[in-house]
Amino acid sequence: MKQQVNLYLPEFKVKKDILTVVLMMQIFGGVIGLMILVSAFQFFSSWRSGAELEDLRAVLAEETQKTNELDGILARRSQNSELTSRLDAAESRLESDRQIRNFLSETQLGNVVGFSEYFKDLSRASLDGLSISEFRLSNGGRDVEVTGQVLDSALVPRFVGNLESGISSIKDKHFSPSITRTDVEEQYFTFQLSTVK
Repeated sequence: MKQQVNLYLPEFKVKKDILTVVLMMQIFGGVIGLMILVSAFQFFSSWRSGAELEDLRAVLAEETQKTNELDGILARRSQNSELTSRLDAAESRLESDRQIRNFLSETQLGNVVGFSEYFKDLSRASLDGLSISEFRLSNGGRDVEVTGQVLDSALVPRFVGNLESGISSIKDKHFSPSITRTDVEEQYFTFQLSTVK
């Protein structure tokens, strides 16, 4: 009987080297290729950045030229005393216009149309036997007082009714009448119409 005996223990076997020369050359070649790609990308990026920088420098030069031209124009204008004085006058006019506008917007001016229509309505409302001795306007026409004499006290309400059919704003006034006679033997009454409260 024959028996084979393996005298090579695992530790005596020839070990195969994982890193062979070919594999090392491939890894080395891959690293060099990767370095070339990174360098090419960096070169391209720097070239593109340089081109953008040149464009920006051209734009900066153009804008600087425009700014210098505007500074020159502004310097010439500021040295023109006539233009400066006209500008100051325009600014002062603008300020006074603003003050007037603010005053007018905050102030109640009352009647800005005038009171001639009031007098026309008084003359249209007149009746035979009624005479007006005093007519008083105050508060811009908001308060009205009419004083006079009348032969018959019934004429006063008719006079007020005639005023209500007028054109001016006196037609919208609410009058408080006062009719008096100082003596029974007098031929006329004294009346007063007032919107003053």
